[in-house]
This record gives sequence, structure tokens and C-alpha cells, in this order.
Amino acid sequence: MKFLRHLLLALVLLPVWAWAFSPALQIRVESEWGNASPVDVKAVLDSVVLTMTPYIGLRSLGDIVVRNDRKGPISLYERGSNDEYVILLDVHGRYWAQLAYQFSHEVCHLLSNYDLAPNNSSRQQWFEESLCEAFSLYTLEQMARDWETDPPYPEWRDYAPELQKYVDHMLNQRHRNLATNLPEWYREHRSILEDNPYAQDRRLNEKFASHLLAIFQQQPLNWQAINYLNLGAENGDHSFQKYLDDWYTHTPQELRFPIEAISQVLDGRVATLRQP
Repeated sequence: MKFLRHLLLALVLLPVWAWAFSPALQIRVESEWGNASPVDVKAVLDSVVLTMTPYIGLRSLGDIVVRNDRKGPISLYERGSNDEYVILLDVHGRYWAQLAYQFSHEVCHLLSNYDLAPNNSSRQQWFEESLCEAFSLYTLEQMARDWETDPPYPEWRDYAPELQKYVDHMLNQRHRNLATNLPEWYREHRSILEDNPYAQDRRLNEKFASHLLAIFQQQPLNWQAINYLNLGAENGDHSFQKYLDDWYTHTPQELRFPIEAISQVLDGRVATLRQP
């Protein structure tokens, strides 16, 4: 509880304009990465952080150790020996798009306070997974634009289209198409999602992520709302409505648009959003 109080205080003091400054996020790359050098891997990860900075506020995550491991991609609940976060990615070689995609997804988990609701204790981890999927796609698309003019190395400029192709390939997968009736789709799959946040090989997460991406694309700075997820107190109510209500309550008023939009879409109060 002491940790949660400190986190809440830090977030309350977090100004909306803080996105203009670089967050306190220091990356240390460990292990082997196939034919990719750790120096180049870190350059890609630093580029991801630079790209997402306008959308995450001045949230301090401290040190993050990134390792290459077949168990990844995953953010470990157990911290490192110096209390640093540990992220495992599963990328072997110079696959920069895959590296950026996996890393941005895992950083989103860290921002969403994933360790306050471990092992699907809220029964709504599926939503966090969907949100982080949407965030990783958005980040990678912005990164593709950044690399057109300002890549980590000048010779990497030609790789910018490959980043965009990676995003396009995923968005064009049929199972990611927007549901024609999202409230009905959610009612049909609710128990499956609550029981297993990775159900159907994440295909359900990825479909819902398309709806989230369409919402956040309307006001991208509202990605900062991720910082206020999973802050609700445990009272035995594990419903999705309680989960959203907690998120809404802890989020500053100026960042509440996506939460309201999600509720409205799920309630059928607004038409289905266009495909991003």
C-alpha cells in the first residue's frame, strides 16, 4: 500500500505538458542477440523510448534490463537485484520492427502498473493486453515516420518503410478487423477473456486492440491515461465495469476521453469506429 500511495502522489503531480521532456527510463541490454550487436539493439530500444515519450508523460520507470530469451516477450514480476524492471524479448537477429514492437508492448505493461494486478488477479488482464497491443502498433507506426528523417543512424533511414510494412501486415490480418457489433462480440467472449487473457492465441486481444487503436488515434496524447490503469483497490468486485470505473476515477479529467469512448462503444451508445 505504501508503494501505491507514492505512485498515486507521483501521478497526481504529473502535469499534462510533461510529455515535452524525456522520461526517466534507462535501458541496459544484456545477453546475445544473434547477428545483431547489443549496441544496435539498444539504439533501436532508445529510439522506441524517444518515439513514445510524447504519449507517456513524465512517468519515471527507472532502470530496465532487456534480455533476449525464448521465454519472451514478457515483463517479469520479479525485479532485478537493483530493483530494476526486467523485460525478456524473443528476437534473434536484426529484426528491428519485431524488436520495437515487442519492446513497446512490454513498456506499456510497465506503465499500466501491471505488477499491481499480477497473474490476472483482476480477471481483466485481457484488456491490458489489448491496450498494450494497440499502443505497440501506434508506437511502431510513429517510429516509422520518425526514421524517415531522423533514424538512429543515417544508413537506417531506408529501413523506415519496413517498420510501416510490419504494422500494415498486422493491421491487415483478417481477425483484427473491427467487430460489426462490439457489445455483442464482448458479451460472447467475456468469460473466455476473463478466464484466459491470452485466449485463442491472442487473436481476441488483437481484435479488441483495433477498436482501442481507433479510439486513441483521435486524441493521441491521451495515451498518457495508461499511467493510471490498475490502481483500483481490491474489494472482491472483478467486473469489467469496476475495472473501467477505477481507471476513470484515478485518471485526470483531461485524459478521460478514451475511457469514456470505450464505455460508450461497449454500451452501443456510439457507432462502430472506422478501421484504423
